[in-house]
Amino acid sequence: MTSHVLARPLAVRVVNLIEPQDVLENPPVSQAVMQAAFKAMHDGQTHYTDRPGIGALREKAVNSLGRRYGIELTPAEVTITCGGAEARFVALKMMVKAGTRIITAGTIEPLQAAAKLLDIEIAAQPDDADTISVVYITSHDAPEKSQPLLDLAEKHGWWIIFEAHNGAQGQFHPAQNPALAPHTLTIGSADDSMPGWRVGWMAGSEMANKLRAFKQSMTICTTSVSQWAALGLSEDESE
Repeated sequence: MTSHVLARPLAVRVVNLIEPQDVLENPPVSQAVMQAAFKAMHDGQTHYTDRPGIGALREKAVNSLGRRYGIELTPAEVTITCGGAEARFVALKMMVKAGTRIITAGTIEPLQAAAKLLDIEIAAQPDDADTISVVYITSHDAPEKSQPLLDLAEKHGWWIIFEAHNGAQGQFHPAQNPALAPHTLTIGSADDSMPGWRVGWMAGSEMANKLRAFKQSMTICTTSVSQWAALGLSEDESE
């Protein structure tokens, strides 16, 4: 059977998963992003990048964290991922110990797909510390809800995944506590500003190299043109 016969039904099935309004509501990317993408293609930046991601984009992520939270990291501690979804999947796969659960400060929606795929339970309460290995909090969560979980994380040595959402208010970050910084992974993405371009990142923690290695075993590196295009994001769009 020829390829075009197979491709059409698959495309129809994929399109049927998307509501028409979802497509219409996706905002256009900025002119600066488009210009950065065009320049990358014109300059031949269409092949594999450095496997952790292009240096300038990793530095952009570090600078963003520094401005917003006062967190000091280096580009060597950052890995560019294929969107926020890959960052979450890699983090859960590598950080959640077999037979244990995740605890959250209230926000669970971003985690649900990866947790279901990996058959990981999201706990409602930290009722049994021995069955929990990861705390997931986001920049949308109130610090007064996050802090009790972070206190438990410090006591029990749990990993912490902090998801930094673009445009979220507040400057609280768990890695501002030196005792928590080695166990804190920050993830983020350009999914809101560049929907469909699949650019995300993971930064920090003692697990950084293992997380990078696992990401690279799946996708080697994130699409080069998307990475170069993300350099066109303004500070407001990337924070």
